[in-house]
Amino acid sequence: MNEEAAVIPKWFWVVAGCALIWNLMGFVIFYGETFQQEAVIVGFEPEQQEWMRSTPRWIYVIFGLSVGTGILGSILLLAKKKNCIALFFISFISVLVQMGYTMLIAGGLKVMGPSGAIMPCVVIFLAGLWFGFSIKSSRQGWLDA
Repeated sequence: MNEEAAVIPKWFWVVAGCALIWNLMGFVIFYGETFQQEAVIVGFEPEQQEWMRSTPRWIYVIFGLSVGTGILGSILLLAKKKNCIALFFISFISVLVQMGYTMLIAGGLKVMGPSGAIMPCVVIFLAGLWFGFSIKSSRQGWLDA
């Protein structure tokens, strides 16, 4: 084994650490919306509260899947393991399903207004970013099998 290990830039660790922090924050939001929903929606308008209460359970399963695979993907990215790619892919697809349903199909944009689209767009962007970054990291030789 005379292959030299690829030199990992310091910014790799910053991005990987940010991915973990972001996904841990996602877990906090998931926990609040799933187990303490009434406390979360106390300041919402009545129509928004009803919309939140009408969210089907399967969306919370998808939400949990996106957060769980995002956290595990982040940990594996920090451990420089290629398995993070598959986990970030699952997380990204889960985010697309969750946000697509809640914002478009279930009428979230109508209920929450145009400003309600900002956070879903940020979540989709970052889930895609983590997935793309994991692929780039693998191609750069920064990840082990």
